[in-house]
Amino acid sequence: MDVLFARIGYMKFYQGPQKGDEKPIDGGKYNKDKIGHEAYNFKALNGKLYGYFQPHMKSPYKINLSRINPVFSKNSAQDVLVIFFSKNPIGKGQVIVGWYKGSTVYEYIQSPKNQKARDNFGYNIVADEKDAVLLPVAKRKFFMGHGIIGVKEGNPGQANAFYLRDEKNKIKTKDKHNSWIFKAIEYVNNYEGPSIRTFEDEVSEELENSAFGSSGQGFQSNIELKKLVEEYSMNKCKKHFLSNGYEIEDVSLTKPYDFVAKKDGKEYFIEVKGTQTDGSKIILTKNEVEMSKKKSTKMILYLVHSIEMNRKTIKIGSGQAVIIDPWEIDESKLTVVSYTYNMS
Repeated sequence: MDVLFARIGYMKFYQGPQKGDEKPIDGGKYNKDKIGHEAYNFKALNGKLYGYFQPHMKSPYKINLSRINPVFSKNSAQDVLVIFFSKNPIGKGQVIVGWYKGSTVYEYIQSPKNQKARDNFGYNIVADEKDAVLLPVAKRKFFMGHGIIGVKEGNPGQANAFYLRDEKNKIKTKDKHNSWIFKAIEYVNNYEGPSIRTFEDEVSEELENSAFGSSGQGFQSNIELKKLVEEYSMNKCKKHFLSNGYEIEDVSLTKPYDFVAKKDGKEYFIEVKGTQTDGSKIILTKNEVEMSKKKSTKMILYLVHSIEMNRKTIKIGSGQAVIIDPWEIDESKLTVVSYTYNMS
């Protein structure tokens, strides 16, 4: 498999500048004063995505195609898995934000023709929209690197282009420094969770994230709070099912639900929700509703409501758990919270 890891600035949607997602966070000096071209990496034009990353700091920004495939064709490499990663805006490290499968990677930046929807920004990767995944913010959990303290070898560091092949064009070995690379590829190939593909997905994501912050808190504060509440609720759920004799596995990284639990030869799928409200109403994404219907009597909802905060931490012991087993959604209790209207 031909693979390229491409470091870009962090955005929620990569649909171009919009309120609350004006330009990439980090991603190099260029993004400090201007809008990085990766801002449009997931904006589809006629079923295609035109991606960009800056492989290094010196013009003409050539990508070393031989480290993707030593037998590349002319000025491009075909059928490449491109994994985009960014600096984590709410903590340390760098996380995978999305990917293209089966893409074409060009040696040099391509000049677009009549792509006003992308502000005619240049690109160096092209893929079919259907072969791409942009992870929701809550799913951006896969950290790049081996995590060995004090060891730089094997980590991407600040390099924007990180390759599966070494400088001699040989595929790296699965040693302690490089094994994470193959785990990242496996993660991407096994991912079955949600992807942000449509405007409706964007609206759903905004509603989900805004529920964790009051006016003026900002994107990062909201996401930090969401992460704290999520981790607290997940831990509470895991302890409950383990204490009741279940085998339980956290699958939230790759699946559209959070846990798989097993007991007495039966398998269950658990969706975890955490909230500071009284829990009388919760926000569900389209994917969560569809999954509840699909899994039917095997689906369990574990809701932790009335979670209390200290200044920057969860108040230990707060929150009341409600378990709905099976979680079969009653259509009469669903309320539409937004519509989209096609202006064309």
